[in-house]
Amino acid sequence: MEAEHDSQSQRLLANFQSYVSAHPSTVLLDPLPAMSQLLDRFTSYRIMSMLQNSLIDWRVCCPPYLEINSVGDISSIQDAMDSKGLSFPLICKTRVAHGSLSHEMCLIFGAGSLDDVRPPCVLQSFVNHGAVLHKVFVVGDKHYCVDRPSLKNFPPGPCDRMTIFFNSHEVSKPESSSHLNALDERMPCLPPPSSEAVAALVGELRAQLGMALFGVDIIVNIHTHTLTIIDINFFPGYEGVPQFFSSLLGHIESVLDRQTADGLQAATCSE
Repeated sequence: MEAEHDSQSQRLLANFQSYVSAHPSTVLLDPLPAMSQLLDRFTSYRIMSMLQNSLIDWRVCCPPYLEINSVGDISSIQDAMDSKGLSFPLICKTRVAHGSLSHEMCLIFGAGSLDDVRPPCVLQSFVNHGAVLHKVFVVGDKHYCVDRPSLKNFPPGPCDRMTIFFNSHEVSKPESSSHLNALDERMPCLPPPSSEAVAALVGELRAQLGMALFGVDIIVNIHTHTLTIIDINFFPGYEGVPQFFSSLLGHIESVLDRQTADGLQAATCSE
């Protein structure tokens, strides 16, 4: 069923690409190749990793991660983890970054549970962050930060705890109340992300992605207070963003104005 759904999606995309090619005046808010790269966590995580160098002054990073393409023996996964600097607990995410299945994840606490990995997927070191997820929504030249519930803290290091399977959408909904995001009340509040650091991150992502409508999930490390990127999202839901539709309309108008100006300039140059 999943393969059939993927095949149908590919046909729809191919038909849309054919339509755009046949109608060059069609206005796309973001280019299709740019959007496609965020449908694959392998690609988006490589982008996240590259961003660290340009944002080092802002203390922005992403956790160590490992791409798993196929089922292998546990020892080879452990060797790859060691070489990439991953540590337990791990969060395992599907390679596909869109659709309902992309929200199905699990927390793996020790080598004895690595057989719960279901490739193709990404393994990422879990970072304790005080159960707060900061979702940054980008609309053209504006961005908005909305706080959501997130996974609670877990003791670092390997242990024999059973793997926890969960749906990230259910854990991080605005009204979510789950045992997975219930934080110890004695946990001190973390400082919010620096607005300057978030602006720098958004600027780098706009340039790197070549996109204007996307989201980025960030957390604050409870120990180092480092701003940590954990995911990039293609056209997220924008739930909780104030005046989203007016911002989107303003962005659409600016895109149309630029296209009109470019068309006039091209016509003038051809005369």
